[in-house]
Amino acid sequence: MLSVIGHTSQGVSGPANFVIDPSGRWLYVNNSTADSVAQFAVGPETGELTPAGRTTPVPVPLMLALRHQD
Repeated sequence: MLSVIGHTSQGVSGPANFVIDPSGRWLYVNNSTADSVAQFAVGPETGELTPAGRTTPVPVPLMLALRHQD
């Protein structure tokens, strides 16, 4: 079950949606007003987010989705 444990704005501008990778280690945020996707590390014990320092330029990002790999 998800619950709010905090907020972060570092590396985020106009967040539209987010995804958590299948390992649960990374969260990606769609920055719709900055045309980019920001990456955050997810704390394994607390779930707290730490900016990974990685922002990927993406022209007009609308939605994030993960591709399932077998």
